Amino acid sequence: MNLQPIIKWSGSKRSQAKEITSYITKNYNTYYEPFCGGCSVLFYILNNCPNKFKHFICSDINKELIDTFNMIKNMPSTILETYEYFWQELNKDNNLERKKEYFNFIRHQFNLERNPCLFFFLMRTTTNGMPRYNSKGEFNNSFHITRNGIEPKRLKPILTHWFNLLNEYNVEFIHQPFIDIKTNGDDFIYLDPPYYNTKGMYYGTIDYSQLWTFLENQKCDYMLSFDGIAGNENNIVNIPKNLYNNHILLNSGNSSFRRVIGKSKNTNVLESLYIKNKEE
Repeated sequence: MNLQPIIKWSGSKRSQAKEITSYITKNYNTYYEPFCGGCSVLFYILNNCPNKFKHFICSDINKELIDTFNMIKNMPSTILETYEYFWQELNKDNNLERKKEYFNFIRHQFNLERNPCLFFFLMRTTTNGMPRYNSKGEFNNSFHITRNGIEPKRLKPILTHWFNLLNEYNVEFIHQPFIDIKTNGDDFIYLDPPYYNTKGMYYGTIDYSQLWTFLENQKCDYMLSFDGIAGNENNIVNIPKNLYNNHILLNSGNSSFRRVIGKSKNTNVLESLYIKNKEE
């Protein structure tokens, strides 16, 4: 099955989801994903091994992202109808300057209204699916000039599939920081935070020492995706040794973040996966 994302998101673990999930070797009560982004790992689990968990809770500090997932779960027709209208307006001709202006108009409206339908359209048409914000908290990434956004007729079955899974397994989407998550020993956390070398380009900031303390205090198993190796650049971060039992490098292909910051698009990237099993 080709597991299509519903929200485009830079740093997606779509290509790694199968391998990441293969390291979940037992069953748990609740699956937590506190930096949910595009939810690629969650989506793989729901499609392939949902019985490993009884409950699913995804969260993020980006309120519009959480609001959008809740609309996908509860009001998919609104998402689809609004997107189709925007898409048709964007693509009514091939005038690139007009397209840029229309994208900027939607972006301006989003920054005024924070409407999740506008957010969904932006993430489907912005450069490399990068949710970038300025110091005022305004979405400021640009139009992806070589893409027109997914066609509505292709989006509809993807949206329907996500809607069905999110409701079948009653996935909860909560707007909260990672430090608010309260787990039990029989739970599991998958974390994919903004990477150390992204230098605050994503929404919000993160105190990594606070993240290490959070993980140190967990009684449950968890996995953490983090910086790795890009070509000849070793970006592996020296996180505290007591936070993991195993450190694995996973192939993620080419990095969209490196394209955004103007580095080689042909650089192969290996990303770190840190595994903590409390029983080991």
